[in-house]
Amino acid sequence: MRCLWRVALTKTQMSFFEEQAATDSPAGEGVELFRTVPRFPSFDSITNGDLFSLCLTNKTATLTHGLHRFAGKYIPQVPAWALEQFATDGSVVLDPFNGSGTTLVEGLRSCREAIGIDCDPLACLIAKAKTAAVRAGRIFDLGQELRRAWASPATRLEPPMPGLVNFSHWFPEAAWGHLQSLLAAILGLKCDDEERRFLLCVFSSIVRWVSNADDQTQKTYVSGTLKKTPPAVVPTFWNAFDRALTGLRELELCRLPHARSTVIQGDAANIELPEGYVDLIVTSPPYLDSVDYMYNFMLEYFWLGPLLGVSDRQAFNAMRRGVIGAKNPQKTAQKSPHLPACLDDLISEDDILPSRLLATRTYCHNMANHFASAAKVLKPQGRYVLVIGNSQTQKGVLPIHDSLIRLAADVGLAFEKAFAYRIRRHYMKFPRKGRGGIITMDWVVVLKKAEGRADYPPRLPLPAFTLRDDEVAN
Repeated sequence: MRCLWRVALTKTQMSFFEEQAATDSPAGEGVELFRTVPRFPSFDSITNGDLFSLCLTNKTATLTHGLHRFAGKYIPQVPAWALEQFATDGSVVLDPFNGSGTTLVEGLRSCREAIGIDCDPLACLIAKAKTAAVRAGRIFDLGQELRRAWASPATRLEPPMPGLVNFSHWFPEAAWGHLQSLLAAILGLKCDDEERRFLLCVFSSIVRWVSNADDQTQKTYVSGTLKKTPPAVVPTFWNAFDRALTGLRELELCRLPHARSTVIQGDAANIELPEGYVDLIVTSPPYLDSVDYMYNFMLEYFWLGPLLGVSDRQAFNAMRRGVIGAKNPQKTAQKSPHLPACLDDLISEDDILPSRLLATRTYCHNMANHFASAAKVLKPQGRYVLVIGNSQTQKGVLPIHDSLIRLAADVGLAFEKAFAYRIRRHYMKFPRKGRGGIITMDWVVVLKKAEGRADYPPRLPLPAFTLRDDEVAN
């Protein structure tokens, strides 16, 4: 039986890291694998396999980045670096796993057109709100109108999504009534779709905070041990509104006059754009069986789902199982896909727990289809910047970064170089046991479109280290 999980550095890899540490660490402080930098170096000055620890002296929630929480999103410094290195103000940039629109926000200040694709309707709402060409002054005026229209909480409480029977488990009666009346007031305003979408996003951003659900983890549940006292809806909303307005004003000052963004609800494995239309792809695909994005937004979907085309709880559950990276993907009448042949020496199915085998197979199958579609829409010599972390299992680390590089190479996306950065603050507080563990670092992989199938590069290292006290979840 092959056991291909890599849980330690090879001798060669360890020598590389020891050499780096000797030059980068102050004398007497021991070995430090990650070189601390204020910003990522230029592409040309990066050596393949470099490890960085980014000093986040600049906040990650500037502009509209902080409009809505989103588990697992990458810091804006990553797409900002990629755009600076490979895009111009005339470029078309695509994020096929758009999420909350981090790439698009950065694209508005550096390129001609930024396009985001995501299958999650709520993620699309958030991304559209963050990149909307709405005027901050107009949003301020609508806020004044909303203050007058939102007078009191609803007296007849009704779950906004049909079929819910335990709504009082999730929301105190006072919060339920105020949220219900607030949503009705937003829907009753005289405004255009973009303006209303922005206000709905602010509404959605407070739902988790004013609920009974635990705030310390991505998992949506009511803790039986950590008693939560939810804050009042009214001040929480207006604080969120003020922050959103500040971010919108910041974006107004720096977005290019000719820049535009487009958010498409669609499938990253079947990108519906003209062939050769895109100059640069910058994205972070879902991590295998790591973050259940839609479950993480279950409460928000309870309120906004019917407005987003998710009619009831059954429809919500079905959509959850259809996303790339799903823990429990939908089973089809067809035979379950096998792992692609190019991964034979990376991953042995014998080493994957039976409970995760279907998810792993489906993920690799979907990502192979995605790369094929991405290669078609990318211009010759265009670059694809991929951000990915690895998945932790009870048997060790699954080398997802190497796997994706090979899947991309098979369709002509050739590997150029990669570097990693240490994740300093973790949204997910608790280890995910056999479903991923705490993700401690991300790889930034740069690919370039070539003619025909590309060669497989040497495997990237998997450095082992422990979290410091300042790297706990927040």
